[in-house]
Amino acid sequence: YYQSLIGTPEGWSRSDLQVLLETTHRIVLPYTSSSGGDDAWAALIDLDAGSSPGTVKLLYSGVDVPAEPHGTSSTWNREHLWPKSRGVGYEGADFTDLHHLRPADANVNSARGNKHFSECGIAEDISDCTTPAHSEAAADT
Repeated sequence: YYQSLIGTPEGWSRSDLQVLLETTHRIVLPYTSSSGGDDAWAALIDLDAGSSPGTVKLLYSGVDVPAEPHGTSSTWNREHLWPKSRGVGYEGADFTDLHHLRPADANVNSARGNKHFSECGIAEDISDCTTPAHSEAAADT
């Protein structure tokens, strides 16, 4: 991937890296494909595959669940690591950026809302803190 850049990583300029990223990252996946084609769901099933075929590993709990079905309150959904309400648009590349989407238990994701990732009582009021953050989440959340 980096072969077009000259020299060692220490010598690469920010401008060279920017050009490389802009010229190689041109595909914007739809959040949900109406035709059943490639979309963020399919990518997460591949990128966050569980240890058994046909499963995904969930953020927060670390458990594997069936990849299909998805998108309901009793299955898994997509967690935006930076909450949409804190500045991610609801369409376009930032909305479907796979660096910022992870499979999550729908109930845990809903309970998390748009809270910051941090230690309890630092970014959020201590009265809003519960450990684990949800009964279906791992103990350290």
